[in-house]
Amino acid sequence: MSPVLARPFFNLSVVRTPLSGLVEQFAGLPPLVARRAEHTALAFPVQGYQRGTLPLLLWSPACDPGLTAVMPGVASGDYFVVAYACERFGHDGVAVRSSGTASDAEPINEFITYAGKRMQRAVRAMKDSPRWDFYQQGEPLPFEAVQAYTARRVRDRLQREAVLDYLHAWGAPVRDAAFWQSAQQAVTLASANPR
Repeated sequence: MSPVLARPFFNLSVVRTPLSGLVEQFAGLPPLVARRAEHTALAFPVQGYQRGTLPLLLWSPACDPGLTAVMPGVASGDYFVVAYACERFGHDGVAVRSSGTASDAEPINEFITYAGKRMQRAVRAMKDSPRWDFYQQGEPLPFEAVQAYTARRVRDRLQREAVLDYLHAWGAPVRDAAFWQSAQQAVTLASANPR
């Protein structure tokens, strides 16, 4: 298993389009929101999740160059990438967040898919204040283990292994070591019009 997947927490988005095409689409946005690509190191497993550490990463998984993988920073607002790629540009995509154990400060396991310029499916188990909460929206996808969603303990309804299984079934082979290597130079997105 990749060291990233063994972290106490990770988040990841995958878009069904080649990296070069997605970068061109971001460059073509109106001036105030346009983004340009800057080459950056693909720094696994040390890629950070806080502003000021390593940047937002976009890469082309070596095992499937038709995908673009995105690792956003948690608190940095980098979630715009999957929102624009899927809801504005019309690509299919998936976004996940996963805590390895229920003892984490704010544990969450979440799986969201996008299709046809909208969110298609969301399923999440998270500890919200003192209680666990389970949420789902949209029709279950054929590969989901929906029987788990009725588990007595809410935290057992969606666990990391299920999230990884769902990613694989969707078409993102994250358990393949080549997924975490890039078929081309990894990039980050920066403002096309720095102030």
